[in-house]
Amino acid sequence: MKIDLFSTTCFERKTDRFGIFDDTNQPTKPVKIVAFDDGIAKIENASSLSVYFVPLDNNIKCLRPDGNAESQCDALLICLRPGNKYDFYFVELKEVRADWITGGINQLKTTILRFQDRYNLSCLSKKAAYLANRKHPDYHFGHKEQMEKFKSETGFRLSICATVPVK
Repeated sequence: MKIDLFSTTCFERKTDRFGIFDDTNQPTKPVKIVAFDDGIAKIENASSLSVYFVPLDNNIKCLRPDGNAESQCDALLICLRPGNKYDFYFVELKEVRADWITGGINQLKTTILRFQDRYNLSCLSKKAAYLANRKHPDYHFGHKEQMEKFKSETGFRLSICATVPVK
């Protein structure tokens, strides 16, 4: 599986809060950083860590063994902690009312598993995946079984919420 994380530009972001937005009017463009209130996912960086924003979908090629493109999540946040420790936060953005959870979870899982094929992620301090939907910002329904299955299959904790707490 070919994924070259280092073939792209990362954007360092040191502000406390910012948003991530996927412009559905430009479906071939990668997600981008926007003002906090304009984001589909809202990033709360309360610890003011150095956060590197890496747009994945439509930016970094992820190919299957047959050479076709793999469906992947929208972004990766790499947080640098003191002592050269890193956290990975994979983020999938949705802006629909129905049938978004299963597809979003699958995109996150596929992306994480492909990254694990290519990189050793066992040394990360924190491993998290976020499924954010602006149309459901305060999603409170339980998906405990899906979250536990996701954790056992990927080693990443899954949250379904619009705010990503970096701490």
